[in-house]
Amino acid sequence: MQNIFSHQLITLRRRKNLSQNDLARKLYVSRQSISKWENGETEPGIDKLITLSEILGVDLDFLLLGKENLNDLIIKISDLKKSFTQPVLNGITLNIYGKDRIALLGSNGAGKSTLAKMIYGELTPDSGSITSHVNNTDSLNVMPQEDVLMGDLKVIEHVQLAALIDQVYSKAFIAQMISKFRLEKQKNTYVSKLSGGQKRRLSLLLALLRESKLLLLDEPTVGMDLSSIDFFWRYLDHIGGCVITITHDFNQIDKYFSRVLLLKDGKIAQDVAVDTIHSHNQTIEQWYRQYNDGEAQIQ
Repeated sequence: MQNIFSHQLITLRRRKNLSQNDLARKLYVSRQSISKWENGETEPGIDKLITLSEILGVDLDFLLLGKENLNDLIIKISDLKKSFTQPVLNGITLNIYGKDRIALLGSNGAGKSTLAKMIYGELTPDSGSITSHVNNTDSLNVMPQEDVLMGDLKVIEHVQLAALIDQVYSKAFIAQMISKFRLEKQKNTYVSKLSGGQKRRLSLLLALLRESKLLLLDEPTVGMDLSSIDFFWRYLDHIGGCVITITHDFNQIDKYFSRVLLLKDGKIAQDVAVDTIHSHNQTIEQWYRQYNDGEAQIQ
């Protein structure tokens, strides 16, 4: 167990962009203690293990054994198929866990949005099954590729309505979210008059009003300016639950995701941990371009 724990601690600490000193301060221990844990010289007590799992955002099984707790399985997809004028998905089989940070990659037309829509119930598969342990009514948040907004409402009215529906209504909370998403100056502007980037920020705000067990984001940063994109990725790092994001923002995948799915030829061609790709001295973009356009494979 010790070697597995040491490896997990190093991997998860780096994934959170924490130095040994940063982690030591959060745990009220010395940096030398962290170093000894990572070198396999000693192990923390149960109280520190519990705190570590909370800081690193994983359960104890994953921290100690490197295995997901099967009780944390939230979506099970089996042999999923979907065709329109031609086959789009041709036998998708996939398990999704509650702490996953998944980047769903693939060429245009590979079926990424189709798969996402079937997960959240907008489309039904032709065959296969999706077993979900997520309540779509109160535990699922979605930001679709196309903004689904009511143009005849003002920004503040739209946020108020969504907050009422999500049962998180509070004047202070609504004002905080509008300010945080840099829409304060537009709060009394009709949604139809917003720029494309402002509409994306509003769509993101609406998707993040309440906590969720599963958050699905389809090309969330398209149309955003650079400062809004930076804000989005920083904010994403503090979101609990599982996050599945369709994106081609490769630099951010390296920083904020733990798992990459490559959809190709109607199937999940690759399901790889980000750390595994990095261990081959590749960035996500290098790996994607090599595998999506060629025949390389990471095991």
